[in-house]
Amino acid sequence: MLKDSTATACFSTDDVAKTKEFYNGTLGVPILMEQDDAVAFQFANGTAAFIYLKEDHVPAAHTVLILTGADVEAEVADLKSKGVTFADLPYTDDDGIAREENMPKTAWFQDPSGNWVAVGENFA
Repeated sequence: MLKDSTATACFSTDDVAKTKEFYNGTLGVPILMEQDDAVAFQFANGTAAFIYLKEDHVPAAHTVLILTGADVEAEVADLKSKGVTFADLPYTDDDGIAREENMPKTAWFQDPSGNWVAVGENFA
């Protein structure tokens, strides 16, 4: 049944090489598969992201990928040390983290193609 399936995020980029360098080089996510016009990254527990070249790519105006972990503050600090810039949104603090009551701590940044990615606490 689908409830037992893993999930794969799928979204576009305007530059596969920059995407590969960012997700693999900066974020440290292993490459699962690569082609001239696409790259897939392997996350924990069988989850993945498939990112493909689209000539008329338009960055997503919404979050396309949420990377969950137990310590958002540590992840944000680590990514900042690697040059990742977090969004300054009306609901984020000086560290770029949203700390809403009854919601997981979350921080957002954009990948090289302008797609929104979030780092958040586990939602479970």
